[in-house]
Amino acid sequence: MIYRGQKIQLTAVKVLIAINVLVFIFGSFPAGDNSSSVDGILGLSSGGISKGALWQVVTYQFVHGGILHLMVNMAGLWFTGPVLERLMGVGRFVTFYLIAGAVGGLLHMFISPGSILVGASGSICGLVAAFSALFPRMPITALLFFVIPVRMEARWLGFSIVIVSLVLLVTGLFGNIGNAAHLGGALAGYAWVRFFTPRFRVLS
Repeated sequence: MIYRGQKIQLTAVKVLIAINVLVFIFGSFPAGDNSSSVDGILGLSSGGISKGALWQVVTYQFVHGGILHLMVNMAGLWFTGPVLERLMGVGRFVTFYLIAGAVGGLLHMFISPGSILVGASGSICGLVAAFSALFPRMPITALLFFVIPVRMEARWLGFSIVIVSLVLLVTGLFGNIGNAAHLGGALAGYAWVRFFTPRFRVLS
């Protein structure tokens, strides 16, 4: 596709964002019965898995509970995804993204079996953790409470996700957030870089 003389490049990151946006738009239409709604069909729950809906381990990653939820996750994907996609290649990157989300979702389901989990946060935390492991000393600017800019090395952002998720999980604060999914995704992201893709490791 050509636009004003420039080629528009289709990447896995752009496709993932597009799928998330389309699912959100589709899910915004009202549904009469929750069991037939987007959350009920695509969201991850122990009830769904026990009935054979194994696809939920993947599909829940593309469902979001609100516009802010969607925007925060897509921002994380947009800022960390392109670098990791170039390093890993499309196939390995997409596989990594989905596995990180699946690990986070399964950990959440194990700890909170009665809830329905939606959102790409587990996948995004996996991306951030992998990015932090690959480029630990890279200076970045993180938004504290989504408002206050804080300058730090990338490794501290990865540590922060793990520590904050663990503290919230143990204390039960903000129980409506999938803290176990965040923790599981982050640990999966770090493990992927540390043990499965050693040639990508950047230590300085």
